[in-house]
Amino acid sequence: MRRVSIAMACAILSLPAAGRASFANECRQLSESNVKIASMRQYADVLTSAARNGWNFAPAAIDSGSKRHFEETKLQLIAAGFEVVPVGAQPRCSDEVARK
Repeated sequence: MRRVSIAMACAILSLPAAGRASFANECRQLSESNVKIASMRQYADVLTSAARNGWNFAPAAIDSGSKRHFEETKLQLIAAGFEVVPVGAQPRCSDEVARK
């Protein structure tokens, strides 16, 4: 559950101000691009830790692991009650913020 909290915090912090305001009003939507950024940051931390311990990975393994990590992060957020909005889609929450 800690990984979900970290991903949510990273995703929320990378949202524009309007996105954070809507989240405060119980908007449970996150853009897929923000989730991907948070996942990439987490995965970079995992790779850094592994490198400190002497582990080396082939570039193909890093790419595959990054994709898998993103998908798992997205599924964890969905399981925690968030909706991950695809890139280019208009989130419903932005309409609510504009009206307030």
